[in-house]
Amino acid sequence: MEFDKYADSYSSDLKDAIPAGFRTIEYFSTYKVKLAKRFAPEKIHRILDFGCGVGQCSQYLAQSFSNAELVGFDVSDDSLDVARERIPQAHFTSAWDQAVEEKYDLIFTSNVFHHIDASEHALWLSRLKDALRPGGKIIIFEHNPINPLTRMVFKRCIFDQDAVMIGQKRFVNLAKSVGFSNFSTKYTLFFPGALKIFEPLERFIGWLPLGAQYYLLLQKTSD
Repeated sequence: MEFDKYADSYSSDLKDAIPAGFRTIEYFSTYKVKLAKRFAPEKIHRILDFGCGVGQCSQYLAQSFSNAELVGFDVSDDSLDVARERIPQAHFTSAWDQAVEEKYDLIFTSNVFHHIDASEHALWLSRLKDALRPGGKIIIFEHNPINPLTRMVFKRCIFDQDAVMIGQKRFVNLAKSVGFSNFSTKYTLFFPGALKIFEPLERFIGWLPLGAQYYLLLQKTSD
């Protein structure tokens, strides 16, 4: 998928795909960053937002980890121009070699892998693993293809037309195949805006495969 053409309209296009009464994209972004904050290693010096796009999550990562160096990587240079305007204190690049000049304590990636060709999933997950310091963590968010509302939004989203969702079990097997042995995974984002009163229950029902998305938390044990 070529994202340069969506750089200026990304946020509005995504909002159009989400039906009225559901959560806002701002909610999704802040919620995910809060989870990343909860699970992050104790000392965070450097964070990578992999597939950062226009910086939708990067802005909240910068706020939540204000003492850390934030790097955003994406293949869309036009999207990175938007991100630079939104978060001038962060560093954004489309050059992978430049992005990984130093190791990371935390790598964050939200709904990126389903835009990567399946034949390259292992390659990119291995690259992320190599970019971590020992003890560093990756938190990956992806759509849950089992959830019918997720499938509806996915179908409505203009820049998901050529994408293929990745099931949780498939991603777990992928993580194992590239050498991750220390990991956990849960479903998340169960309740739409009208049912936000039940949000505190999320941490107790992560085993239930009905969340709109799921996350995979991976830790690198050694080099």
